[in-house]
Amino acid sequence: MKSLVRMVVGLLVMTMVGGTISGVEAKAEREASRFDKFRDSFGTPQIEPVQREKAMSMTGQRRIIVVDDGEAARVGELETVEEFLAARFNSCVGTQVDSYFVGIQTPSYIASLGYAPETPYITRTRKALIKAARQAGMEIFATLRMNDIHDAWAPKLSDPLKVERPDLLIGEQYWPDGYPHLLEGEEAQARGGYPKSALLRAFWSAFDYAQPEVRQYFLDFIADFCGKHDYDGLQLDYFRHPLFFKLGEEEENLDTMTEFVRRVRQTLNEIGEARGRPYLLAIRVPDSPILAIRTGLDVDRWLKEGLMDMLVVGGGYMPYGGRLKEFIDMAHHCGVPAYPCINHFQEPIQMRSWASNFWALGGDGVCVFNFAGVPEGSEKQRCLNQMHDPDALLGLDKQYRPDNGYGTFYCGHTNPARQFPIRLVDGTPAELVVGDDVERAMQEDMLDEMRLRVNVSNVDESEGVVIKINGTSVPTENIEHPEAGYFEALLAAPPLRQGINEITVLPGRGSIGRLSSTVTGLELSVRYK
Repeated sequence: MKSLVRMVVGLLVMTMVGGTISGVEAKAEREASRFDKFRDSFGTPQIEPVQREKAMSMTGQRRIIVVDDGEAARVGELETVEEFLAARFNSCVGTQVDSYFVGIQTPSYIASLGYAPETPYITRTRKALIKAARQAGMEIFATLRMNDIHDAWAPKLSDPLKVERPDLLIGEQYWPDGYPHLLEGEEAQARGGYPKSALLRAFWSAFDYAQPEVRQYFLDFIADFCGKHDYDGLQLDYFRHPLFFKLGEEEENLDTMTEFVRRVRQTLNEIGEARGRPYLLAIRVPDSPILAIRTGLDVDRWLKEGLMDMLVVGGGYMPYGGRLKEFIDMAHHCGVPAYPCINHFQEPIQMRSWASNFWALGGDGVCVFNFAGVPEGSEKQRCLNQMHDPDALLGLDKQYRPDNGYGTFYCGHTNPARQFPIRLVDGTPAELVVGDDVERAMQEDMLDEMRLRVNVSNVDESEGVVIKINGTSVPTENIEHPEAGYFEALLAAPPLRQGINEITVLPGRGSIGRLSSTVTGLELSVRYK
């Protein structure tokens, strides 16, 4: 099945540059039409389909990338190579997964779990995984956390360089003998001596890349590891974890990190030349250019200098919003394919919804983070044969929600503002991205219903609301108030459309205009026959 899909993709590229196969031409025309519609819906000029195919052809077509970020941690828990492959990898075999990224981790994370960073068993397992991926027709990358902070929660620092040189860290540890976990009161609110609500509660143990010793430490690790292991490429995971300089010093160190990435690129080029085939470079970054700049990453410059072969976009915690498109378009204009990221912990219906949005935003495929260990035959595994194609996704049920911030200190500077709560009297619209071509689905009589749920607070049972979709009011008879706390509305297409939608909720009939009345959330359920 996978070889057939790849053959069709290859024919599509041939047709777009001058082939004459009518069925593939028709598909290309549908693609062009689909992206034309998104120019209007998303506001930003969309890259032309031919350019998009050129970008993808640089490193081959990838529909789904699966990332097993925990390989190095989990390998010590399993007794044989066969057990490891069965637990972590085999559920991807025979699916539409094209690329498998496996975490190599940093010494600090592995040591914090009590494992040796490199053992003969781990080396054998990595070789077996590389072989298994190639036998399954997948490329395989190593992925490295660029600033692991798991040891911020450990009893003590474990990375040898951190222990020897605590002056190389972003923050300080005020508990020299290890900080207590079981204290009560104010002391229990601290990590490394910082308040619970402070970013440095998590990031005090992060390396400060402004220090040349830190950059050389990672460069030496990359050169040694990639020189020993025959992966197809390496991913620099800058979302694990997204703070690389002391607060207030990020922008003045943009050139510092860019030079580091240049040296990584040079190192991989040298390894590739020595082995006779390229050592590719992928880079995972925060959700948008401004969030990346705030963590010290000038991704725009990296793209323009051609320092990477692919871009993985976002942490996967806030995947519904349209802001991912800015990085997708930026990558495409530099001829680099872009893969928005899904975090693994959601239910299959949400994963399908996110994937639908990613294709709509112009993504070249889907990256699924920490998806390893999924049971074979499960609904989650079936997602690996659904998320690879927007046409395959169209007839499957979805749930779309507006992103509403991710306020944890664990994500550093990458916390977008929350959309909710919104006061009813303000009438501030919420952004809702809908990846499905709902107009096409309605025309082809595929839809069962589209139901919008509006969660509210401090709205009396006798009060109504006005709901507007892209400026058009939903008929009053289509709005229900089943019980206190929410309203439901049956929608049609149009006014609901594929792409970005504006959902506005205002006081309705019987309302007294309470200033305390708010919208606390939205959810659109799209059900198919």
